[in-house]
Amino acid sequence: MEVEYSNVKDYIKAIRALFPNRIYIAGAGRNGEILGEYFNKHGIEWEGYVDKRSFQHTINGKPVWPYEEMDAREGRYVISSYSYRMELLDELRQIGVCASHIIMFGNHNVFFELYDELANLKKYVSKIKTFQNLHEEKRCFIIGNGPSLKISDLEKLEHDITFASNSIYALYQSTAWRPTYYCANDKIFCDKMMSDKKDMKILTNGCKAAFTSVLGAGFQHRDDMDMNKLYFVQLVEHNAENLIPCFSEDCSKQVYLGGTVTYVMLQLAAYMGFEQIYLLGMDFNYSVEQHKDGSITTHDVCNHMEEMEAEHKMFDALIKNRYGVTYLADVDLQLAAFQSAKKYADEHNIQIFNATRGGKLEVFERVEFDGLF
Repeated sequence: MEVEYSNVKDYIKAIRALFPNRIYIAGAGRNGEILGEYFNKHGIEWEGYVDKRSFQHTINGKPVWPYEEMDAREGRYVISSYSYRMELLDELRQIGVCASHIIMFGNHNVFFELYDELANLKKYVSKIKTFQNLHEEKRCFIIGNGPSLKISDLEKLEHDITFASNSIYALYQSTAWRPTYYCANDKIFCDKMMSDKKDMKILTNGCKAAFTSVLGAGFQHRDDMDMNKLYFVQLVEHNAENLIPCFSEDCSKQVYLGGTVTYVMLQLAAYMGFEQIYLLGMDFNYSVEQHKDGSITTHDVCNHMEEMEAEHKMFDALIKNRYGVTYLADVDLQLAAFQSAKKYADEHNIQIFNATRGGKLEVFERVEFDGLF
C-alpha cells in the first residue's frame, strides 16, 4: 500500500528515511519543480525526475527521465502533485514500482506548506481580502470566450463590472472595452503570456485587477512594483462527498478548481459580494470533449471572430506539442462545478443567470442579454 502523509513533519521524515536508496520525484511539472527546490534547500539527496512526457531536459539541475528507462526495483518515488496523484501513481505501477516504494501527499495543504516556506505564499494569497464584499448588492457579467460572443455585446458592458479570461485580450484591438477583472490559470496559457512583462501588460491593460495562480508563471512578478494589479489565488482541487467541486467561502485562503476558469471567476464574484451574476458567451460547447466514462466526443465548433480563433489555434498547438493531445474539455467536471455554483448561490441569496445566446449550459436560468439594458 502506498503511504500518504497529511502533515509536513511526517512527510519529510519519511522522505529522509528513504536514503540511501535513490530518490526520484514523479512528475516534472511546476509542483515537481517546487518540490525539488525544497529538497535542495533542506539537503535531501535525490537523483532527478521521472515524467511521461518524451522531452529530455534539466530542472533544478537534475535530469528528467521517461518511465521506461527506470529500474522499478532500484528507486523510491515521491509523487509531486496531490491533484494528479492517482494518474502519477498509475504510471509508476505500470513500470512495476512496488507500493511501499511510493510516497504521496495526504492532502493539498502539505504541498502548499512546503511552498509557503520557499515563497511566503500566504502573504500574497491573503491580499485577496482587499476584494471581500467590495461590490455588495451590485451586478456583474462573467464573459466566456464562446463563439456566440460579439464585439457589440462587450461594448454594451462599458459601464458594467465585468470578468473575462484567457484569450479575451485578442479582441482588445477591436474595441475600447476592457474587463474590470481579468483571470487566467491554465498552465500553458500562463507560461506563454505571463512570463514576459510586455505580455503581462497587454493582459492587464485597462483592468482594475488580474488574478492568477500561485503556481503559474505570473507568480515570478509578485514583488514587481509595476505589476501591482496582479493578485494571486491558491487553486486547489477538492470535492464534496457527492464529487461536486467545493465552492470557496474565502478566496483569500483558497479557490477551488472545476475544470474551467469560469468557476474561478464565479467564486471571486461571490466573494466580492455581487448579488446578480450574468454569464455571457458561455456556450459550454467544445471541439473536443472528454467524459467521465473515458469517452471523447468531437464537434465542429469555430469562433466567428477571427482574432479569437487565431489565439485558440495557437494555444491548441502549444498544448498538443507539450502533451501529445489537443485540449480535452472535461465537460462532466465543468457541469458539476456549475451545479456547485448554483447550489452555493441559492443558499447565499445570489442570483446567477445565463445571458448567453444559445449554447448548452442549462444549469442557470436563461435571460435575454439585450433586455438587461
